[in-house]
Amino acid sequence: MSRSSRARQRGHVARRLFLLFILSAFLPLALIAALSLGEVRSLLLQQGEQRLAATAKTYGMTVYERLLVASDVAISTAQRTTFGAAHDDLAHRTFVWITQLEPDGTARALIGRGSAPALGEDALRRLSERKPAILVARTPDVTHVILAVAKPGAERGSVVVGEVNPEYLWGSPDELPAMTDFCIVEDISGDTLHCTTPLSPEAERAMIASRASHLGTATWQRDGEAWRGIAWPQFMRAGFGTRDWVVIASQPERFQVERATQFGRLYVPVVVLALLLVGWLTIRQASHIVKPLEVLAKRARGLAQNDFGSQVEMAPREDEFGELAAAFDTMSQKLGRQFASLKALSDIDRLILSTVDSAQVIRTVLHRLGSAVRADAVSVTLLEHDNADYARTYSRAAEGEEGLRMTRHEISPAERGELEGASAGQWLKLEGAVPRYLESLTTEAATTAYVQPVVWRGTLCGALALGYRRTSSLDPEERQHALELADRVAVAVSSAWRDEQLYLQAHFDPLTGLPNRLLFKDRLGQEIARSQREGLRFGLLFVDLDHFKTVNDSFGHTTGDAVLRETARRISRCVRTTDTVSRLGGDEFTVMLTNLHHAQEAWVIAESAVEALSREYHVNGEHCFLSASVGIASFPEDGASAEELLKSADTAMYRAKANGRSQAVYFEERMNAEAVARLTLDRDLRVAIERGELELHYQPKLDLATDVIVGAEALVRWRHPVHGLISPERFIPLAEESGFIEQVGHWTLAEACAQMRRWRDAALPLESVSVNVSPRQFRRRGLLEFIRECVTEAGLPPACLGIEITEGLLMERSQSIEDLLQRLSAMGHPIALDDFGTGFSSMAYLNRFPVREIKIDRLFIEGLAPGVDSEAIVAAIIAMSHALGKVVVAEGVEKPEQLELLERMGCDQVQGFLLSEAVPAAQFEARVRGRVAAAASLA
Repeated sequence: MSRSSRARQRGHVARRLFLLFILSAFLPLALIAALSLGEVRSLLLQQGEQRLAATAKTYGMTVYERLLVASDVAISTAQRTTFGAAHDDLAHRTFVWITQLEPDGTARALIGRGSAPALGEDALRRLSERKPAILVARTPDVTHVILAVAKPGAERGSVVVGEVNPEYLWGSPDELPAMTDFCIVEDISGDTLHCTTPLSPEAERAMIASRASHLGTATWQRDGEAWRGIAWPQFMRAGFGTRDWVVIASQPERFQVERATQFGRLYVPVVVLALLLVGWLTIRQASHIVKPLEVLAKRARGLAQNDFGSQVEMAPREDEFGELAAAFDTMSQKLGRQFASLKALSDIDRLILSTVDSAQVIRTVLHRLGSAVRADAVSVTLLEHDNADYARTYSRAAEGEEGLRMTRHEISPAERGELEGASAGQWLKLEGAVPRYLESLTTEAATTAYVQPVVWRGTLCGALALGYRRTSSLDPEERQHALELADRVAVAVSSAWRDEQLYLQAHFDPLTGLPNRLLFKDRLGQEIARSQREGLRFGLLFVDLDHFKTVNDSFGHTTGDAVLRETARRISRCVRTTDTVSRLGGDEFTVMLTNLHHAQEAWVIAESAVEALSREYHVNGEHCFLSASVGIASFPEDGASAEELLKSADTAMYRAKANGRSQAVYFEERMNAEAVARLTLDRDLRVAIERGELELHYQPKLDLATDVIVGAEALVRWRHPVHGLISPERFIPLAEESGFIEQVGHWTLAEACAQMRRWRDAALPLESVSVNVSPRQFRRRGLLEFIRECVTEAGLPPACLGIEITEGLLMERSQSIEDLLQRLSAMGHPIALDDFGTGFSSMAYLNRFPVREIKIDRLFIEGLAPGVDSEAIVAAIIAMSHALGKVVVAEGVEKPEQLELLERMGCDQVQGFLLSEAVPAAQFEARVRGRVAAAASLA
């Protein structure tokens, strides 16, 4: 018998065993389980109905007995003169109210208040026979059970009538059986007297049908759950002369069959366990026969799906199945290596055609090599084609899937020579000092390595290395795979080198290494698109060396090329990392300046480039001096395309040459004039102090409570010898940008202290003079010592010099600034917060920092008038500042009505043109003395 026929026979046996299990075990056990559970459920339902009938009977008899007791209580109540408080309590629990009706129609309330209904003929007849009677009265919401009894010993016609308390009659819900609802209805009419839970229409129909068939059981659905009910007739006519009542008791069906459920929870697992045991025994026996065939079939399907890495998952067997499994494993390993090699070669060929990135080729080789050749670690080393002394080694552990690791290192001539002499591959021991390109293998604990040189057209390009932790060998097939992969790497590397060289030649200047005209125009177009999309602006500089031709004529083109390279380096050092410097050709360079906030930034960079290119050149032993002319164009003002911007910058550059060379010129004449004027003004400002052109003007501060000028604010003015008095709004921002504000601030502090000394010597009644100190001064060390020196030199108490700061300084939240303010305040200098309301305006500043004065900005005072928003804002600032113990000063008061409003709001001091503009020291002193004299004459 053949091996395949035996396998088919064993498969038929396994199927017959499994079918026998189904027929002989599963079906009988399942049938027994179903019948048993059904019978248990039926018995429990019968028992439940019996218990439910007994419960209904018990409840009905209890209600009947309570009515008999109520009759006795009613009679006793009518004769209560012989009873005490205990009986009264019993009567109140039994009845809602009790009334005695006399034959003459009078009614006397014994308990509570209630109206007795009219007694029918049947009730009167029973009462005449000294028998109790029950009447049922209904209201829309409640059913009232009325009990009437004849009063013993009294003349005929004296009747006691009372409404039975429902809680007494029907009982408390807590006393009823668990999970059981009760309803009492009149037999004939079917009207409901009482229900613990109202019956649904479906339940009522079911109970009516059951009563028609000798009061049997009924079932219905409530809230998705099955309920069972039973009716019990309670005879009332003989005892109380009313229609018979029917007691309906109901329970959830699950409550009655709960024991069946518990039985099923135990019974079903036992049955399932028995089935599993039989099945396990059958399947286990069949698996010894069928499982090997299934494993082999699964492995064959894996080979069909290119899964060559797995092995036959079968325990060792010394039979035909074991031999077949070993043959499968050997075949899949060989096929896997062959397919992996073909896949790697295919991927590398595709990458060679589609990309110039040699790193992608190396990544593919490292990924595929682990499956094509047995190795614990692999690496690929590539020599740098533009630097023969260095190489790059790429590595990745064969087990992992992490990204590429690259190390750049030196490679000695001996190592290069050893690789060139081993074109067929060689084995190396990784002991002692190993070559640098094999160090990545030693980190994976490799002890030996197989190295296959990567050679293209007789030129060494690198090496492919396989590392092994234990001594190993490669069969001829694996050696061939390694050689084929090395050849593909050589082709890929040479192709990448060639493409990279072509790209560099096409996009970069070979002399300076800068982007050439083609690449620069491409980047310029991209920046234009980005700036249009994001609403940005940028600048373009066109740089041309002046008289460069004389360098070539005098020193030769070699020196000229060296000068151009040095020019490229100097320009690159003047710009930011985000800017682009390029060489268009000859001695022409362009610079793209991105993310400019205003045109002056381009001017500053252009001026620095002009200055850098004007310094002496030392090249090839020669010394020469050159200069450069720079044209400046701005996007979008001077052009919306790359060609237009280059043309505008080129035109500006020729204008710079025409104006005398060695300068930067804007394309737009107005901007050029502004830049020149700004530069001239900056240069003049730097010598204004030495020339004595700066002077201080003083604006008085009036105390509204005393109508006395108590202080002055020192404001710096610049009297230019050509332009006259220059507004602070023009030169103060320039001083801030250039950093000269520190010198101006120091001069202001010293001059204000000296002037205050002169006023004190002249007995001018003035408390203090305040000076604005810029945030830049606070950030510099030595400010505190300088202020102390100024005050000491002038012989002034610290309170005579006030320091005014802005909210921007406080918003920096610097600990050093906070400490400096605290020390100034501790020295006695009053600190004022200037322009309050235009910044962050946080009251938290006033608590944290030692601010004495709050100066309300003139923007709020300009619009100050009764009934406008500014009035409410100013009033709020004054109120909050006063609450914090601060002095409030209003700036920019120009109208009498503004002064009147501020006085009414309780403002402390004012400044403004209404009192006086800022004037020189002599005029300020005269005005103070004149105001003092006027006040003295009025007194």
